[in-house]
Amino acid sequence: TEAYTNIMLFVLLYRYRRRAHVTPKSYLSFVNGYKNIYAEKLKYINEQAERMNIGLSKLMEASESVAQLSQDLAIKEKELEVASVKADQVLAEVTVSAQASAKVKNEVQEVKDKAQKIVDEIDSEKVKAESKLEAAKPALEEAEASLQQFPKDTINEETVELLQPYFNMDDYTFENGKKVCGNVAGLLSWTLAMATFFGINKEVLPLKANLAKQEGRLAVANAELGKAQALLDEKQAELDKVQAKFDAAMNEKMDLLNDAESCRRKMQAASALIDGLSGEKVRWTQQSKEFKAQINRLVGDVLLCTGFLSYLGPFNQTFRILLLKEQWEVEMRIRKIPFTENLNLISMLVDPPTIGEWGLQGLPGDDLSIQNGIIVTKATRYPLLIDPQTQGKTWIKSKEKDFDLQHSYQPQHIAAPNSGY
Repeated sequence: TEAYTNIMLFVLLYRYRRRAHVTPKSYLSFVNGYKNIYAEKLKYINEQAERMNIGLSKLMEASESVAQLSQDLAIKEKELEVASVKADQVLAEVTVSAQASAKVKNEVQEVKDKAQKIVDEIDSEKVKAESKLEAAKPALEEAEASLQQFPKDTINEETVELLQPYFNMDDYTFENGKKVCGNVAGLLSWTLAMATFFGINKEVLPLKANLAKQEGRLAVANAELGKAQALLDEKQAELDKVQAKFDAAMNEKMDLLNDAESCRRKMQAASALIDGLSGEKVRWTQQSKEFKAQINRLVGDVLLCTGFLSYLGPFNQTFRILLLKEQWEVEMRIRKIPFTENLNLISMLVDPPTIGEWGLQGLPGDDLSIQNGIIVTKATRYPLLIDPQTQGKTWIKSKEKDFDLQHSYQPQHIAAPNSGY
């Protein structure tokens, strides 16, 4: 290896008149660079692996959730079936109770209508009687006053008929009787009052008797109504109780139905997620395994990258490939150091967006120029550029324009231990 390196250095000096030396400082720089790049890449791979593992974990959780939801849904559907049967049974009870209640309600309504009819009749009779009594009240009171010491209930129609001829006489008046004798006038007035009382009382008594009769009918109707209303209240209480039972059964059924539907939606969403990510699951699983392999190869990959940054700057692309492929990789195989075959140093050390930004800043897009850009930006030592076409100058000025770059460009400078320009 040492001989090969000496040969390469001799060729470099012979062909390009360019000296390159490996010094303790460059070696220490190599070691520090190795540690930094290894830590950076390890962190990046671990973060990517963690994201993949989280994704796989979520998919596994979704799969387990679907299985559990499927079991829960089966249980809920059985419970829902039982609840539906229970609700139907209670509905039948409600229907029977409602029919019984409706029948009693109709009967009670008939009794109410009957009682109301009696009330209406009594009200009508009362109005008539009260009207007649009100009209006859003055005469009746006057007659009653005249007959205070006489048993008024003994007056009958026969007595009044016997007195009628006298009443028809022109001189049978209180004034004429008073002219004859005061006692006669009093007797005359008393007989007139007795006849008047009988006439008025003859019309009032039937009205009172009819009212008493109707009130008796009303009392009977109200008693029947009370019994019917009590029965209706009993039936309504039974109906309310069964209705409450039915409402509880329906609420239970609806709760189970909503739970089952919610469970079904969750299961469908989880299944859709799993189906949609089924391809990703395979890729993530493979990628997760690849991350482990990358970590295993990282020791050799970072060794190649750090060697490139530390030692390959002075060489052109041909020499760089020769050193990487025919010397370093061979040595690593001999020493059984794992590394990635055909490792792409560019993708290992820089991301595509950065390369695109460099292109906008004026850096050519060939591999050599990009490798040189990597050395300039990532090497631990300051680079010296050989830049006959001023491409390096253009790129650096554009790249550093926002940082007030102070530069003094002299094309004849040729030393460039860490760069290929």
